[in-house]
Amino acid sequence: MAGQVRGPAAGGARDLALAALERVDQGAWANLVLPRMLAGSGLSEGDRAAVTDLVNGSVRMRAATDHALRPLSRQPLERLEPPVLRGLRLGAYELLFAGTAPHAALNEVVGAVRRAGTPGQAGYVNAVLRRLAKRPPRWPDRDGDPVGWATSRGSHPAWVVEEAIGLLGTEEALELVEADNRRPRVSLRATPGRATRDELLAELEAAGVPAAPSQLSPDSVVLERGEPGALDAVRQGRAVVQDAASALVAPALGVAEGDLVLDLAAGPGGKSGHLAALGARVIAVELNPARARMVRDTARRLGIEDRLLTVTADGARRPVRDGSVDAVLVDAPCSNLGSLRRRPEARWRHGPDEVRFLAELQGALLDTAVAAARPGGHIVYSVCTWNHAETDEVVDAALERHPGLEPAPLAWPAGTGDLGGPARTGESETGGTRQQFWPHRHASDGIFVARLRKIH
Repeated sequence: MAGQVRGPAAGGARDLALAALERVDQGAWANLVLPRMLAGSGLSEGDRAAVTDLVNGSVRMRAATDHALRPLSRQPLERLEPPVLRGLRLGAYELLFAGTAPHAALNEVVGAVRRAGTPGQAGYVNAVLRRLAKRPPRWPDRDGDPVGWATSRGSHPAWVVEEAIGLLGTEEALELVEADNRRPRVSLRATPGRATRDELLAELEAAGVPAAPSQLSPDSVVLERGEPGALDAVRQGRAVVQDAASALVAPALGVAEGDLVLDLAAGPGGKSGHLAALGARVIAVELNPARARMVRDTARRLGIEDRLLTVTADGARRPVRDGSVDAVLVDAPCSNLGSLRRRPEARWRHGPDEVRFLAELQGALLDTAVAAARPGGHIVYSVCTWNHAETDEVVDAALERHPGLEPAPLAWPAGTGDLGGPARTGESETGGTRQQFWPHRHASDGIFVARLRKIH
């Protein structure tokens, strides 16, 4: 199993996992801090993969482990010292979901808690995990209490479950919950002008890295295993790590060679880099200085610095002259409900109260895009979420505010896979001008993308 660590490295692996979980509790994103922590760990490739699973799995299944631990802890979980709660959640994940042998999970996790804290903390973790090993949890019945199941065994917040049921119906919403909890495979997108998908597949095969063509994006491959950051193709810019649905967003804008494109909220640069590699001249606007540096790093790695200008500015405050660009990409900040497989922290960091603020920001960015585009220019609006408040409603509101704006067909690249799926309650029928991707339908992130044209 992916979560199992054996041999002398096991203790170090749990120590590193607990340290990473502490960083996550402090607000870091695991996908950003883990690679740096693992790089200097001295662990084998297999053990590094196991640590990644332990950290992401512990965060992903937090509600499930808390449901299992709550009746076994003498103290309410919310009142436990943070090192104790992290140790309990890590141990419970190993016992319930990672397939680790009970004696190994107990010994290694308790030992790591002891090294990181105190004997008393380790003793409490040991006692509770021993009870859990003897008394596995009873989950609500999936059919009789679908919401109870989805918020406990399915480890999703109640508001997310309710939103999903409203859009998809109960059964498909549970399919989404299950898809969100599967370990995602890594997708690589070939960099236009540097490599084709077939060339990338051949390079990976020669390196002994199992991969297969994506069924969605004609430029993407899916890795069976391996660390993408260690691949020459990624380090040298011939490929980038990008979900297959995300790899379709930049091409959907339909830019031509030499077009001037404005990318608002551009960090970390995957889509800006894609547009530049497709031949556009890109102004990448990013408010966060650290993320702006990531855009510059992406441009340098891909060899497209001459076509990608990074500007640290607020994209909602009209950073360019009105009517000055041929096209605009608005890949807006969002609730990340579509990326819960890859960014499990998002399910615990965002709430329904935040959605209204996000929708206002998304609308402001779209207003900037409309002002910046020349007459006849196109705009693509994209978010990695699926709730109507941040998808259809944002686009519909923009169309109402701007009479000179109209829906436009998405410019999918040749060879794009089947984007269909059964119509569900609440889903818009827009004739190819909008697309909602779903983890359970497309084996991708839940990306929403819409294309608009500025008439005048």
